[in-house]
Amino acid sequence: MMCEGERTRCTHVRFCSRCGNEAPQELLFTHFCYEDDWAMDGEPLSVPTAYYMVRCSTCGGLLCYVDYGAPSEHDFGEATIVWPQSRVDAAVPRRIARIYEEALRIKRTAPNAFATQIRRALEAVCEDRDAKEGTLAKRLETLAMRGELPPLVNQLADTLRSLGNLGAHAESKCVEPWQVDTIDNLFQVVITYIYVAPSQLLAFKRSFDEASQRDEEDRE
Repeated sequence: MMCEGERTRCTHVRFCSRCGNEAPQELLFTHFCYEDDWAMDGEPLSVPTAYYMVRCSTCGGLLCYVDYGAPSEHDFGEATIVWPQSRVDAAVPRRIARIYEEALRIKRTAPNAFATQIRRALEAVCEDRDAKEGTLAKRLETLAMRGELPPLVNQLADTLRSLGNLGAHAESKCVEPWQVDTIDNLFQVVITYIYVAPSQLLAFKRSFDEASQRDEEDRE
């Protein structure tokens, strides 16, 4: 079941993942629908859902938010950003997340500084994983030797390190604006492998074990 979207005017000051500013965002369109979810007993549920298309007043870019359960027709203030996503997963240590979020604020306006900030985030990853000796290249190599980074992901991390060095030095070459999305995506791969994927796997195993235990109790 779907309902027709409706145009309305509603504004909230929120973080824009496109331009990195806390700025007014104007609601352009609301789309209501029902999406399937699963209850603890395994039965499917149809959950009322609202998607909000909004426009950032600073950069003019479009963003999409979603709200589940009992969504408001006009108010996207508590909705969750779904596109373009920018915030890191809760499994990532807060210090690393803060450095990354600071980087996002200058992603579009200062590519060199953005690359340097991502390099700082890599250094924070190494410190968090207790790889603290030597240069950043050596520390990344230490993580690879431990098996915490597979060869391909280690190459990605080393590329980010090199780009961070490029952004930090006054040389003829510099980080270009078109490169920042790739840098961002590569960093997301690194933290997903180290933090996010293990956390999601643990959560899945826990929920699977709990469901199995309930099944056993029901059979007794």
